[in-house]
Amino acid sequence: MTSSPVAAFGGEDTAVGSVGIVGSDGARGGAETVGDTLRGAFAIGALLPQAPATATPATIEATRAGAVKRRFDTACGSSWSRSGARPTGGDQRNGARRKAWFPKASQRALLSIDMAPVHPTSRIGALDGLRAVAVSAVLLYHFAPRSLPSGFLGVDVFMVVSGYIVTSLLMRERLRSGRIRIAAFWGRRFRRLVPALAVLVVVVTEVVRRTGPAAVADAARGQGLASMLYVANWKLIGAGVSYGGALGARSPFVHLWSLAVEEQFYLVWPLVLVGLLAISRTRQWPVVAITATAAASSAAWMAYLYEPGRDPVRIYYGTDTRAQAFLVGAVAALVLPRLGTRARHMVRVAGPVAFVAVLAAMATDTPGVLYRGGFAVVAIATAVATMATTMPGVLTRALDRGPLRGLGRVSYGVYLWHWPAVVLLTPERVGANGISLAALRLAFTGAGAAASWVVLERPLTYARPRHVAFAGGIGVSLATVALVTLPAGPVFAYSTMRTDRVPEPVVFVSSRNPAPATAPRVRRDRLALPPTGTVMLVGDSGMYSATPAFAARLDAAGWRVIEMAYPGVGLTRLPNAMHHAWATTAARYHVDLTIVMLGAWDVAWEREHGADAYRSIVERSLGAFAAGHGKVLWLSALPGGDRDDRTLDPFYAAAAKDRPGTVDYLDIESALRAPDGTWPRAVGGRILRQRDGWHLCPDGADAVARTALVHLGLEAGAVSSDGWRSNERYAPADEGCPH
Repeated sequence: MTSSPVAAFGGEDTAVGSVGIVGSDGARGGAETVGDTLRGAFAIGALLPQAPATATPATIEATRAGAVKRRFDTACGSSWSRSGARPTGGDQRNGARRKAWFPKASQRALLSIDMAPVHPTSRIGALDGLRAVAVSAVLLYHFAPRSLPSGFLGVDVFMVVSGYIVTSLLMRERLRSGRIRIAAFWGRRFRRLVPALAVLVVVVTEVVRRTGPAAVADAARGQGLASMLYVANWKLIGAGVSYGGALGARSPFVHLWSLAVEEQFYLVWPLVLVGLLAISRTRQWPVVAITATAAASSAAWMAYLYEPGRDPVRIYYGTDTRAQAFLVGAVAALVLPRLGTRARHMVRVAGPVAFVAVLAAMATDTPGVLYRGGFAVVAIATAVATMATTMPGVLTRALDRGPLRGLGRVSYGVYLWHWPAVVLLTPERVGANGISLAALRLAFTGAGAAASWVVLERPLTYARPRHVAFAGGIGVSLATVALVTLPAGPVFAYSTMRTDRVPEPVVFVSSRNPAPATAPRVRRDRLALPPTGTVMLVGDSGMYSATPAFAARLDAAGWRVIEMAYPGVGLTRLPNAMHHAWATTAARYHVDLTIVMLGAWDVAWEREHGADAYRSIVERSLGAFAAGHGKVLWLSALPGGDRDDRTLDPFYAAAAKDRPGTVDYLDIESALRAPDGTWPRAVGGRILRQRDGWHLCPDGADAVARTALVHLGLEAGAVSSDGWRSNERYAPADEGCPH
């Protein structure tokens, strides 16, 4: 009966070990129990040498323990112990022997091989500690991103550890039995991953049903179903380059993409490994060479696909580009058993350095470097640290600590529950910020992980196959029903438009009767503007829906219009490329005035990076707008959406206050406000908003444009034609705009 490790976020239950193993019950035992422990765990009693008849019990056990050590050092490349062995069948405390956690060998032999229970026979405590550090980095990144800008690399650490442990176990099984039982491996994967995931989906879906906004419910449905099928990463790739996909980032199941990539690796890698071993026969170097080449190819493919001006969603979530981390771990597992004494010493010395290097990478913020080989370097450093945890040394002593081991064991549950805490426990809902908000999210995560471990994960570890299959089937069914029955939310306008690249400037052609007979009055007390000139419109889908009205009124006033508004645009989305495009357009067309109106795309970024960082982004944006030596009118966010939508307006107002005569700010809420102070879809018989309640219909767009131009003194009266009202931006029937 094979044992299996906790791959990635606690995905497996045990790690490869030898003499001095760290068991699952938390007790440390003496060397006299090693033979019994390994005999029960690996069923190798017949392989142990027999001691002479005159030997004492102590020498018999010592002989057997030494044989076990030699056999498993050779098979698994592991020979560490800093504090002796730990028995797993039970331990002696106060003279009373505790009951074993798992059935006897004779009972285990009766269980089905396809879903054999996973009994934690041996663990490498330092490897659990490494997992604890990785999951802590992920939590810190999501709870307080400014403190660890690249904490998401904790996911890569788990991927490397998964590749290492799974490959070690498959190779150990082949060495012991002469074959690899893939069906049994997949059965253990189901046992470990699916029930806990199903419970998470059911619980979170019900919370969203009762408390979450409709937008979150819509995102949760699609991504939740994809997560149950372990294709969430490809779901994000398919939707992530569209405006609707960007809105889907609000889903409480976004983080399950990494589990999808992991499960896809578990599905394919055993088959590939069996094929490679069959081809290479007794030689292992071809397997190592091919695996290393595949890892390098994955890293090269990621670097090739990376374009600084485009959203990296495809390469960040792709199985092909992420396979490098798993394969690097697999190479480490294949190489470690064949290392000599000197090489092992080098790994032991390099391990702490590699570990510190990974932590240092987490503290940086250089995405371009990561996509151009940085992820591969982090994977290699993690692999070195992983190998070092299987040997005595500085890194092993640092990571093999009780609290770290405990957190590492429940890391799967911690990862499952931490992101729903971020999505569901927002400052608006709980009335908390800063440390208080982080504490609430941490408590939610801890409660969910603890309940999952005690009530579900640990009991199912020892349950019989039919009970696991029944529990998993019921869980999947309930999760599917819960997701499918979530109420449908509003249809968001422009949801199919791509947002993974910088929009090209659109020049609105002037009408045949452009200028009025009389030049417009220019408000010199606001911004000093020429009677005619060029306007650049910048913004997200709110400005995109208002642009036809702005273009018509500005055209009537004798101004040319250059549009740079597009759904999903924010100051922090593809910032370098976007700022470059704004500056280039402003200089090329000699822009005299830039009118900006943004939504809430930057809110999360500002919360993660802080007010000073966002203020700097605003400064850079103003510099780009002024590349044509023009002025800037910054409009407030469209009112009537989420409360988050207008939280950044004070930054824009402050920028105008600091630059009088160059930058101006205007709150446009009065243009769409009803007499009762609200912002409904229809006001005074006019339909101002589309069905989603936020984007503008022609009447709403005209109200916003007229308010802004009157403020500037550029209002020229009635436009020459109402043809702009039939613009395709208002055409789809499901948008709800009258024609």
